[in-house]
Amino acid sequence: MQISFATAPGHPDRPNEDLVLAGPDTVLVLDGAGLPDGTATGCAHGVPWFVRTLGAELLHRTPDGDRPLPDCLADALAATARRHGPGCDLAHPMTPTAAVALLRRNGDDAQWLVLADSTVLLDLPDGPRAVSDHRVGEVTARQLRDLADRLDGLPAPDRRALLTAAQREAMNTPDGYWVAGPDPAAARHALTGTAPWTALHGAALLTDGAARPVDDFATTDWPGLLTLLRDTGPQSLIDHTRALERTDPHHTRWPRTKTHDDATAALLRP
Repeated sequence: MQISFATAPGHPDRPNEDLVLAGPDTVLVLDGAGLPDGTATGCAHGVPWFVRTLGAELLHRTPDGDRPLPDCLADALAATARRHGPGCDLAHPMTPTAAVALLRRNGDDAQWLVLADSTVLLDLPDGPRAVSDHRVGEVTARQLRDLADRLDGLPAPDRRALLTAAQREAMNTPDGYWVAGPDPAAARHALTGTAPWTALHGAALLTDGAARPVDDFATTDWPGLLTLLRDTGPQSLIDHTRALERTDPHHTRWPRTKTHDDATAALLRP
């Protein structure tokens, strides 16, 4: 299979916390959960280290076709937790986390896994199918309503810090959302599926920053985004997303915590 990708940081002065990795039969995209500047995480390494370590551990396990993808992810999370070391407090509420999107060819099957709000977009005979878990967005929307009085009038950095703290309280809980972090049990809550490999015309793996034109801005739909990717490539999608974001620098048309987010798109052609 042929894989092309593009990635861009949300801000030139901050590291890109996304990651793309691929093997002969696997492509995966990780989106590290960004935190407000100065946030203590209890981790001596940081989000980029967590994303790179988890990605390598996960890619190492996916060639075992007899191992279900949630088990591969659980094993990778456990291995990453062990590599943190004694100087890291994995019980800290701001410990590094990431969203995961993965696609694997296993014999005659295409298998996918999604944990949190990254997207696997499948080009199937009956049309595009997008797989993503938007519970984190639902939690945030609920908290925006519940915290409206406390948020009113706060400076943007304080507003984001309050929302981040509230969001983390709901992380990896039955009434909240699930994401890759220190607890391997989160892998059991990933969305998974299978389709015949021969039925797959193509696929894309997107972080939420690259899916904004559909998920956040509603300026196109999944067929339109897939056409843009196929015709002009992943970098064009990111450029298009950045152009949309620049038309709304004060977040009035599309309310959001960041003008730009890290954005990554990987395009697979069987």
